[in-house]
Amino acid sequence: MEQLCLLKKTNKMTINKKLIEEVVTELVGEEALEIVFYLRGKNKISEFIVAEELDLEIHRTRNLLYRLYEHNIVHFLRKKDKIKGWYICYWDFNEKIIPEIALKIKLKQIEKLNERLEKEQTNTFYMCKNACARMIFDQAIEHNFKCLECGEIMHEQDNKRTIEFLTERLKELSNSKK
Repeated sequence: MEQLCLLKKTNKMTINKKLIEEVVTELVGEEALEIVFYLRGKNKISEFIVAEELDLEIHRTRNLLYRLYEHNIVHFLRKKDKIKGWYICYWDFNEKIIPEIALKIKLKQIEKLNERLEKEQTNTFYMCKNACARMIFDQAIEHNFKCLECGEIMHEQDNKRTIEFLTERLKELSNSKK
């Protein structure tokens, strides 16, 4: 049911610079932003032109373009150069897919937070005074409640604040329009 609400929100998501930055940074990294914003609003741009205009090495440009392509953020058309016989790729930014990808990222974050919250709520954790390692009860008992890193005795950890933080974060993600 929650996913249906998020799907409805996706249709209302406006594609803006911030949303594009969030999606590209999350999936490919900041270094790809320059290429995405260069391609935005342009059609069928050669990878050589992208590299030249952005003053990037062609190998680096191709690497970033293919990483963007893996996530369907860009797509390309491959043509053979009649003179040299090489294949050249002409790239486009797939702007329409950004809200859908943003939703998938958000759903994945919610899923991971739910899993972590469940683990925090259903387990007792132990930690040494130096906070080297954190273990659930079963692991701690296997090691005689001694830290594997420093050898100190491990004590039960109160994880109420962690549970509160995770719950609050889940509420924020579920209520945000992103």
